[in-house]
Amino acid sequence: MYNYWKKYVYLIPTCLRIKQYVFYIGFFLLTPGIAFSSANPVLTPMTEQQTNIRSFHETTELAEIIWTNLTNHFIKYYESGDYQNALLVAQRTYTIADNNFGSNDVNTADALLKLGIIRQTLGSLNEAENHLLKALLILEKQLSPNHPDLAVVMTNIGNVYFESQRPELSEKYHQQALKIRINSFNANDSAIAQSTYNLAVLYESQHKYEQAAVFYQQAISLWSASMDPMHPYVGNALSNLSVVYNKQGKYKEATDILQRMLVFKKFVFGAQHEEVAQTLINLGTNYLEQGEYNPASHAYEEALNIAQHVLSSADPQLALLMYTLANIYHTQARIEEQNQTPSGTGIILANNPTTLKDTAQRKTALFAQALPLYEKAAEILDAGENETQSALDVVLTELAILYKEIGNTDMAKAIESRITH
Repeated sequence: MYNYWKKYVYLIPTCLRIKQYVFYIGFFLLTPGIAFSSANPVLTPMTEQQTNIRSFHETTELAEIIWTNLTNHFIKYYESGDYQNALLVAQRTYTIADNNFGSNDVNTADALLKLGIIRQTLGSLNEAENHLLKALLILEKQLSPNHPDLAVVMTNIGNVYFESQRPELSEKYHQQALKIRINSFNANDSAIAQSTYNLAVLYESQHKYEQAAVFYQQAISLWSASMDPMHPYVGNALSNLSVVYNKQGKYKEATDILQRMLVFKKFVFGAQHEEVAQTLINLGTNYLEQGEYNPASHAYEEALNIAQHVLSSADPQLALLMYTLANIYHTQARIEEQNQTPSGTGIILANNPTTLKDTAQRKTALFAQALPLYEKAAEILDAGENETQSALDVVLTELAILYKEIGNTDMAKAIESRITH
């Protein structure tokens, strides 16, 4: 058998701008074949004699060459996004396998797997399901029950059922794949992590957050041990785990994961990168959920510093980040005004003159930090299109309140006059 099995994994990256979005995409692992020497992306034509493998001295030598070339072409087309040519290659591969090896041969199963993968990618889920189930039936007849190739096909079937919103069947096949991999590989093998990750994604989609968290943790641990703690798979799993913890209201646990993600992102992308800024924003938001304003402001300050380097000075996203940081300062000042520490750890004694003086100074300093950020955010949004008007009104409202709080009523009225009603 020529083992060029497609291993298909679902990953959930975060769209890294100011707002977090979660979506599912396909991400694959492929056992590479022998490198194809031709740099020409066009599939090399085959003669009739080449297609009829068994006419060549009944050996597998030519079959292996043809199979390797076809597989490498399939990989090249698939990875470049040329799915129509990938489909043509997969169809040719199946024709050759069926004609020369027979309908129950493992090579035919390999060709059906390719067809299933490309049909799924093109959105033909019913066809993908049929191809993959046929491939699985062949392998179940030809291979031992715990053969790793069965797990590969089962994983792809599970993913097709996930896409077609049949979670019970998806779970069934992913669980079977996991069982085979546990029995076939050592305890820290990355293939096991692939199955635990897929199950985590499935359980998260069903709002089974406790189960999802357990499987994400397993995937992170396995990939960190078998590949590299800074591998992209680890980063994606960490991101997903932080989302799961947030959905459970476990903000402290999510914060711990986000701190780890921050180290990861800085290592992978460098300190001044948009993805680092997004992680800092998520971290700051988690601190706010816990009432931890000081670390929240520090996270947003660092995020704003990065954003000022990577975004246009007129980008509304930059304005919204400025507004958020200003609002954190503003909130801290209000807390000081209520004679409460920003972290909420105790009450300041109102009859202590020194403490009152310090409180007033901190409040004034926080107002001074918030004011220019509100003003700059308003300036950016004011120069934007109509769709920024609602955001501008929010900023102007807070800015007017701040001017009143510092005693500048004239400026407060001028700001209020700019608010649309």
